[in-house]
Amino acid sequence: MKAIIRWQGLGVFGFVAALICLFALFFIDTIIKGIIEKQGSALVGARVELAEADLTFFPAGLQVSRLQITNPDKPFRNIVEIDRLAMSLDAMRLLQRKIIIEQMAMEGIRPDTTRRKSGALPKYSARKKAAAPVDSKDGFKIPSLQIPDVKEVLGKEKLASLELAKNYQEQIKADMLKWQQQLAELPDESKLAQYKERLNKLKSSSGLAGLLGGATELVAIRQEIQTDLDRLQTAQRDFTEVSASYKKRLAELQNAPRQDIKRLVAKYSLSGRGLANLSSLLFGSKTGNIVEQALSWHAKAQPLLERRKEKKDGSEIVKPARGKGVWVRFEEREPLPDFLVRNITASVQIAAGSFDGTIKNVTPDQDVLGAPLSFTFAGDSMQGLQAISFDGVLDHVNPTLPRDTVNLEIIGFALEKAVLSDDENLPVTINSGLVDLAVQAVLQQRDVNADVDAKLKSADFTTASPQQSDAISQAIAKTLSDITNLTAKAKITGTADNYDIQLSSDLDNILKQAVANTIKDQTARFEQDLKDGVMAKTKGPLAAATTSFSDFDGIAKELTARLQAGGNLL
Repeated sequence: MKAIIRWQGLGVFGFVAALICLFALFFIDTIIKGIIEKQGSALVGARVELAEADLTFFPAGLQVSRLQITNPDKPFRNIVEIDRLAMSLDAMRLLQRKIIIEQMAMEGIRPDTTRRKSGALPKYSARKKAAAPVDSKDGFKIPSLQIPDVKEVLGKEKLASLELAKNYQEQIKADMLKWQQQLAELPDESKLAQYKERLNKLKSSSGLAGLLGGATELVAIRQEIQTDLDRLQTAQRDFTEVSASYKKRLAELQNAPRQDIKRLVAKYSLSGRGLANLSSLLFGSKTGNIVEQALSWHAKAQPLLERRKEKKDGSEIVKPARGKGVWVRFEEREPLPDFLVRNITASVQIAAGSFDGTIKNVTPDQDVLGAPLSFTFAGDSMQGLQAISFDGVLDHVNPTLPRDTVNLEIIGFALEKAVLSDDENLPVTINSGLVDLAVQAVLQQRDVNADVDAKLKSADFTTASPQQSDAISQAIAKTLSDITNLTAKAKITGTADNYDIQLSSDLDNILKQAVANTIKDQTARFEQDLKDGVMAKTKGPLAAATTSFSDFDGIAKELTARLQAGGNLL
């Protein structure tokens, strides 16, 4: 009779099973740790490290401690460091090659921590990275507060009045020469004297024959005189038009220095409008850095939102179905992605303290799950911070129409030694103050639309003595030191690659009003100095132009005298 159980085979099976269990007991944690570090490093592009990993089978779960994720842009800093991360797995789904994490707990989350060693990986150094924000020290530039020296201005600026005077002189001299030549061709005193002599001869003639002959010649002389008078009248009419033109141009020329003064005052003096963009000058650079950093973090989070597709030369790679097997996703009664974290509870630690939150539906296949990633965090009564709330929805259910919304509210954040401007002309520091901040941002596809409202209360501004201690800089510094409350707004629109930031605050009006009198005094003094300088430079050319017109006007007097003498003869 044959034995039902082959004890030799059972023994071999038991021995193999025991080996597998021993292997899992002693080595599986190390293998899991290595897989997480390798895959995480490939995903981030920088070193991902664990202190240890602990895999459990009953119930199925995984626990890791001291997870460090290096910032690829700053290899000596971590994006985040997590003290403990524990999760429970759906064991049945593992058999379907699906990693479904029902619950995950993250404790001791600390963003932006320091590393002792560089986390850069040479094999990923060539990977294209999102542009990192640059801390620019040139973001704040005060409008030209120092009114320039008048001599310097007049030395480099061309005065239109001098050009007009030069052209006037050249043209009136040319016309003077032309009219002098024309006068030489017109009847003059000598010709009129000849007419008078002929008339006197007629008067002295006697007798009937002389009287009849004289009448005939008298008519001839009268016709000659009238012809010459017509020529003189035509010349006088033409000259009157030319003279009126020169008279008008002389009046414009005499007004030209005032136009030069007005133009130069507008160009070089400071008006209240010059301070209208001080909000942008103070806050623009820092706001731009924050926006760049936010977009950079959003780009880093993309692998958690959408599955990356392999591309080559900008085109998606289509792998052949033959030769290698492919995984075909059949219709499921309850569709689930290959990787899903349903619920995460997290505790974030910052300098002010800690706050808690939840994250739901973390998967790169939101289109399969049919639900977006959502998160919400909140905390209160922290050190230097009354309350904070942070929530949002990252909706990539339709991969072609992604829409991400984020809301942030901070109440009573204590500022200490916050540098607004380190510009040497006007360094500005908020020594202390409380900030309330509200942010609403939407990123739909690549279009950005965000509103930021900030309120500063109980502020203590510190302004060091500006290097250029002009009156306006001192007025601004004094005004800033007196401000205690401040409201600022920002509107961010455009695309993620090309966005525009519009900033405004009541600081603009406060400063414009505060320095109005100083600006008025500075401008008046500059205008008077400029007027003296311009008039000194144009005095000679204007006087020469006036003299030239007087000489030119002498031709009119000569024409009038000749016409009067001819008329008397008639």
